[in-house]
Amino acid sequence: MPPYVLRLEAISARRADLFGGKARGLGALARAGFPVPAGFAVSTDAFTAFVRETLPPAEWPAALLSGDASARRADRLALTRERLLSAPLPPRVEQAIRDAYAALAGTGAAHVAVRSSSTAEDGDVASGAGVLETVLNVVGDDALRDAIRRCWASLYGEVALRYIARAGTLPRAPAIGVVVQAMVPADKSGVLFTRNPLGGGSDEMLVNCALGLGSAVVDGRISPDTYRIDRWSLAVREVIPGDKRISVTMAPEGRQGVVEREVEPERAERPALSEDELKRLASLGRRVEAHFGAPRDIEWSIAGQEILILQARPITGLAERDRTSRSSRWRGKRAPERTADPAEIVWSNVNVGEALPGVATPLTWSILGGFSELGFRRAFGSLGCSVPRDAKLVGNFRGRIYLNMSEFMAIASQVPGLSPASILAFGGGGEIDRLEAGVPHRSRAAVVARVPLTIARYARENWNLGERVSRFEEEFAAERGRFERTDLRIVAPAALDQTLVEIEQLLERTGAVMLTVYGNLLGSAVAMRALLRFSAGDDAERLSRELLTGLADVDSAAPGLALWHIAEVARTDPAAMRLILETPPSVLRVTALPDGPTRRALASFLTAYGSRGAREAEIAEPRWREDPSLVFATIRGHLLRPIGGGPGELELRRRRIRERAEEELTKRLLPPERTALRHLLAIVQRYTRWRERLRGRVTDVLGMFRAVALEASRRLANAHPDLAPTGGAIADAAFFLTIDELHAYLRGSADALGPLVRQRRVQYERDRTLPDPPDTFVGFPPSVRAISTADGVLTGLAASPGVAEGVVRVLVDPSRAEDLAPGEVLVAPYADVGWSPLFLVASAVVTDMGGPLSHAAVIAREYGVPAVFNVKNGTRILRTGQRVIVDGDLGLVRRV
Repeated sequence: MPPYVLRLEAISARRADLFGGKARGLGALARAGFPVPAGFAVSTDAFTAFVRETLPPAEWPAALLSGDASARRADRLALTRERLLSAPLPPRVEQAIRDAYAALAGTGAAHVAVRSSSTAEDGDVASGAGVLETVLNVVGDDALRDAIRRCWASLYGEVALRYIARAGTLPRAPAIGVVVQAMVPADKSGVLFTRNPLGGGSDEMLVNCALGLGSAVVDGRISPDTYRIDRWSLAVREVIPGDKRISVTMAPEGRQGVVEREVEPERAERPALSEDELKRLASLGRRVEAHFGAPRDIEWSIAGQEILILQARPITGLAERDRTSRSSRWRGKRAPERTADPAEIVWSNVNVGEALPGVATPLTWSILGGFSELGFRRAFGSLGCSVPRDAKLVGNFRGRIYLNMSEFMAIASQVPGLSPASILAFGGGGEIDRLEAGVPHRSRAAVVARVPLTIARYARENWNLGERVSRFEEEFAAERGRFERTDLRIVAPAALDQTLVEIEQLLERTGAVMLTVYGNLLGSAVAMRALLRFSAGDDAERLSRELLTGLADVDSAAPGLALWHIAEVARTDPAAMRLILETPPSVLRVTALPDGPTRRALASFLTAYGSRGAREAEIAEPRWREDPSLVFATIRGHLLRPIGGGPGELELRRRRIRERAEEELTKRLLPPERTALRHLLAIVQRYTRWRERLRGRVTDVLGMFRAVALEASRRLANAHPDLAPTGGAIADAAFFLTIDELHAYLRGSADALGPLVRQRRVQYERDRTLPDPPDTFVGFPPSVRAISTADGVLTGLAASPGVAEGVVRVLVDPSRAEDLAPGEVLVAPYADVGWSPLFLVASAVVTDMGGPLSHAAVIAREYGVPAVFNVKNGTRILRTGQRVIVDGDLGLVRRV
């Protein structure tokens, strides 16, 4: 008969299943020589013997799982637990535990931690984290027996039984082993994920840490410090301080259990871990992952100078390809050469921050992060550049997307004449001196040698590009129509999964066409600016903006113009106009309007543009067809304006701006230069229109992703009540899965999603409360500093020409769009296309982020609205009610 008790290091692979998942992992660590506290494990056979002597067969675990669910009612389970907690242990089991504890206490470890070790936990797809009991700081034989009974009895809880039932087929009947280890008097403790499960990328580790014991971190009762670590260099990418005002420690000498203590404010505000401790911890994590051959979730404690591992289990919820990550390369091999020291990398979100502002959910990041990375590689490839395979072009900081400008500039340095200054002129950003001087320039010989091939490929890709775009539009419309005719609520999981595959393929096709257009736009815009710089000197940037002001038929500007026309329709529809003016936009819906021209016009608008919305690149954000409050707020703003003006007057103002710029250049340029400029301007205008149209198609595809995610969330909530929303909220669990994890769920190969979703939801909400990192920084985001301005002037990027004076209206959330009064200056953290209808209500636009080539800047110029983007802290410095002058020519905002 197998022994009831074994020392951890004596648990061989052949016997591991008899002691449960936690003991199996600790035994493997102990045998491999990792620093694990001394201890022993009580086998599942001991639990089975105890249960069979105490309970009738109908209450054995296997019978409860296979029988009627009514047998697991809370009151019945409570009675069963009481019987287990008071029953004597089988004599042989009790003696084996007594002997093992005496041996452990003889080494000085009389204080022990007692943890459950189920046969259904710490597996590759199901962790069981937090489901069963843990008892800390146990002293004495009687207390140890009570603690073990508590662990065994914890199986008889509805949550534990439901979890085991969902875990599927087990190698043997569900049972509980127990791990007894020397109690660690920890100074600090936490959790290390050798791969960031929250979407930070495969090259990143995540560490949570609190002072004292780790139980408060694991239980989620405090906000720990968070550290993001580069897995290859072990450099700390980011430190996010937690709320460490309390710590959990062992009770004073001679007492059982743990106590909470207040932490001195000065110590609570400092990072809990030193740089040396983080490196040692990360290095230990790499070794553990390499030993097991897959990413690990490691609980650890530091006592004095020693790091001890309390538990190491697989990170559940990762896609299969991530479970077998590059960790295997660490065995006896060097990490790949990096292009730059992580502490010296320049990161910027000036350009991409407008496309995806704020914190991204894991689903959005997994789709758009990869889409962006692939897109940039293709764009560089189209220029003939060589992109290193291990180049990390896109990064995630506090949930926000950033571009690796150091890597961008190193790659772009292969192109003759393409300097950091010329690239940053279009997208904004800082640290140009560092980029000019510090980036290793790569050989241009290969690019020059490939010029004939690059030109040939460019000509091939652009041959009949207009026809290709038109043909793609027809194919896209057919695909979208087929999707909209599909009722996702009734399709089988396999069909929903296939729909998701088809949407991914559609995004890839859309992106391929858009990138061809965007590459041409960027190339022609660089060429036009170079010509203007040669001919007009310091006026080049201003003239470039004015020449591109008021492009006709820009697709992204169409929703705003359509809403102006709908407002004009409403002026002739008194009942609808009265309802729009008297009802808060946040509660108004199209179906509430009386039947008539306004309602029909709005229904047509939502058919055409319903997939748009504020932060529309974030898949979790509702679209206008779901929440039309911004639509109604915009119409209401137009109705409150005096009659007159409108698109006709707007077009006249824009044409005058263009004509002035053209007249000025006519005087400056020689005839050949004027001819070249006209051709370049026509190309830039054409590509800008196509880019905006294709960007709208990308938004449509993201709306399709959202529809599938909403349906998957509904099914998740039905199948897993613990993931069901509360308070009438829309089910959203799928947005906290990556695209690969969502596929795995729909294919029936993902289990134990509850802990993963809850953990990511907490991390997401926490990231949202943190201030945005600077739009450009070196290495890692700095801590938040006090905001200051000089002489009441904010400096940004000139995005749309013109000067306007008005009263500030700060809006950090588009749900408050109704607060914007006609003629006010809209001040927002960002201004993606979903905000753009409000531009026609405002007299000017000021944003914290964004660049002059962003989609919002294109629309602001189309509308002829002065705009200054990328003022960095406008929403914090400016206050609603202040009066400002917005100078869209100089990129300045002055407080009056």
